[in-house]
Amino acid sequence: MTTNFFQQQDSARRKTFQLVVYFVLAILILIALVYGLLVAFSTYDAHAPVSWWQPEMLLFAALGVGLVVGGASAFKVSQLASGGQAVALMLGGVEVPGTTTDPRQKRLLNVVEEIALAAGVPVPPVYILDEPGINAFAAGYAPGDAVVAVSQGCLDYLTRDELQGVVAHEFSHILNGDMRLNIRLIGLIFGIMVLSIIGRSLMFASRGRSSGRQNAQGGMVLLGLGVFVLGLVGAFFGRLIMAAVSRQREYLADASAVQFTRNPDGIGGALKKIGGLAEGSRIGNPQAAEAGHMFFANAFAGEGLAGLLATHPPLVERIRRLNPQFDGRFPEVRPVGVDREQPEGPRPSHAPPFGGAPTLPGLPQVPVPVLGLADETASRVGHIDPELISYAQGLYDGMPDVLRVAAQEPFSARALVYALLMDPGSDLRELQLTRLKAGAEPQDFAETLRLIAPVQALPDTHRLPLLDLSLPALRQMSPRQHHSFRAQVEMLMIADQRLSLFEYTLRCVLHRHLDAQFLPQRPARAMRSSLQSLAHPVATVLALLAWEGQPETDQAARAFDAGMRVYIGGEHAYRLRPREECALAGFDAALQTLNQSIPAIKRRIVAACAACILANQQVTVREAELLRAICDTLGCPLPPLVVREAEEG
Repeated sequence: MTTNFFQQQDSARRKTFQLVVYFVLAILILIALVYGLLVAFSTYDAHAPVSWWQPEMLLFAALGVGLVVGGASAFKVSQLASGGQAVALMLGGVEVPGTTTDPRQKRLLNVVEEIALAAGVPVPPVYILDEPGINAFAAGYAPGDAVVAVSQGCLDYLTRDELQGVVAHEFSHILNGDMRLNIRLIGLIFGIMVLSIIGRSLMFASRGRSSGRQNAQGGMVLLGLGVFVLGLVGAFFGRLIMAAVSRQREYLADASAVQFTRNPDGIGGALKKIGGLAEGSRIGNPQAAEAGHMFFANAFAGEGLAGLLATHPPLVERIRRLNPQFDGRFPEVRPVGVDREQPEGPRPSHAPPFGGAPTLPGLPQVPVPVLGLADETASRVGHIDPELISYAQGLYDGMPDVLRVAAQEPFSARALVYALLMDPGSDLRELQLTRLKAGAEPQDFAETLRLIAPVQALPDTHRLPLLDLSLPALRQMSPRQHHSFRAQVEMLMIADQRLSLFEYTLRCVLHRHLDAQFLPQRPARAMRSSLQSLAHPVATVLALLAWEGQPETDQAARAFDAGMRVYIGGEHAYRLRPREECALAGFDAALQTLNQSIPAIKRRIVAACAACILANQQVTVREAELLRAICDTLGCPLPPLVVREAEEG
């Protein structure tokens, strides 16, 4: 099963609509049940026959259920507004620091870093759940605020390959748009289940009364019991909605994990160990009732009504889709050691000599000849393969220890970004340092001075991956520190009164992936689905790309035309603007407009940009970084541009 990022984004949007339909149906059923309960309660102390048509009572029931369920859902969604971190903390997760010395945690961080770099997304924070079962989840609204959490059982019982399979499964959810849907589902399920909390409170309140009005007290008990039962009905519908929305996405994520790693025994072995472990995949945290659909495997003790309420497909069925020869017998599960597995230190077979471009198989020096079509480049969005994971290992191992350690420390990660922004020219760098000394904390300034030399010796191909590695540490800043950090970054960028393409790309990554945590979220924009209405901003983006990659006017015009033909699908009336009219401010504004487009149009935009870059059969690091910024702004994670070498002949 081949996954397609843009198709899965569309599928997630359709699932969101389906979720709303299910939610509305559940609300209507609850309104009908609450109305019946109120009618019955209103005749509890009367001898008149029951009248089942009372419009005022129906209106009261509708308003009451709507306010209670809607208000509770809105409250829960607002609680989770900060994204994946809020979900991880709600479920008892503890963040793994980049400086951990625990070998199992280091192995986990290493696996997450490799897959994130291979996917072209910032490294997400990693959390550990104190649970003996084998389970995991990814949470967030977008890759910029995603987290990955695994249970302690994963660390204790899974080999590195199995752990990689589980993490790849969770990255599929990150890349396929499932996370936003899952957080919305948490809010809706909480709203439906809140009726049981209200019913329980009514029963307890009535028991505590010492009034002699036994009938009234008995009525309150019955009302509370009735509302509590309605809450259980709501919980039933909530579990049904979870199951309806999540099961097929789990099959897709399993297939994606195999596609990413080309190792069905990795994720398959993890699923088999869940079946053989006494604790299975159970999660003991009571909040798991609201978030069971997010987990790698069923977080609850039983399957429920022969699987009707199960949030995940049957375990044996999942394994047989990966390994049709599976006989249904699960292995005995014992803790695994780390020492006997692949060491977590540098891997010499992948590591390029520091100071030069990577020498991995299939990754020639840059600029490089590119074999393939622009459409193939667009098809790589949201896709990972083993060669990319090997490439990510090489990038990681090609960085000196001083920079890898700095990227993992919250204190030094800020200085690392400052060092990346330092100009190679001594005059401008002195100006930047003077201003940084005046505006930053003394320890940040001293750390920046220490890191400038190794950062400037870093190959260009390693700059953005180093920034990606530092983002988990940067997310640990306080709001005050982030405000100061943002100001210093802007100051360093505009010290020369211009913004370079690398500075623009770095700012795009920082703003998109840090602002989600530290700044209020912008309201969602309406999606635009007209090719012609977006042709002008597409032309603005392609013009800058064309001039950046082509030195001559006629070459730039051909590159621009190639991109527009891919976007429009044939002939077009747009012409390349003069170079002096192509500024980064207009480019950025055009990208923000294009971010409003539907996934199908975003695919055309990415393909058009790739066609523009590939028009001369060459791609430079600067062009690759700019394409990364474009895709990042559009929410389309593009893996590193690892390409095949040109064939001789």
